Amino acid sequence: MEKEIYRDCQRNHACSLGGYVIDGCTEFIQGNSISSTHCEACGCHRNYHRKVLVIDLEKSTDGKPFMNLREAKRMARQRGVVVPPPPSTSDEVKVKQRKSKFSPEQKEAMREFAESLGWSMRNKSRHEEINGFCERIGVSRLTFKTWLNNNKKCYLKGTATAACEAENSAP
Repeated sequence: MEKEIYRDCQRNHACSLGGYVIDGCTEFIQGNSISSTHCEACGCHRNYHRKVLVIDLEKSTDGKPFMNLREAKRMARQRGVVVPPPPSTSDEVKVKQRKSKFSPEQKEAMREFAESLGWSMRNKSRHEEINGFCERIGVSRLTFKTWLNNNKKCYLKGTATAACEAENSAP
């Protein structure tokens, strides 16, 4: 069973001045009449207050009591009620992207080819040549492009820095 309740007022009272000010009303307080739609505390209409759907956790739709909070959240999602995302569990395995490893021969071939390209892959007329080179050394075009962009600063000036040489000499 779901019930709507209205929480803090979100009305911007300084909108006409170009600012953002809310009045601090933390909960909608209904007026004396049953059909009252204005808050007794701040005077704003009910639609300015944040609406929250509350689920009766005592009984589900089929009359059985909930076994745990996970079951309650599952049922709320089925009904379309917005619930906060569950905290990540150890069941979820995050797959880390594998870092490309290049042999010294591949690195040297890519460096020489990048120098012949002028450290840029923008030349459309050399598209087939670049694809052929990538197939020959066994890397994808995207991997070569990434390597070229990551190593451009190291080799463009003609002398590799110590950090670039250490990174390129690692297996």
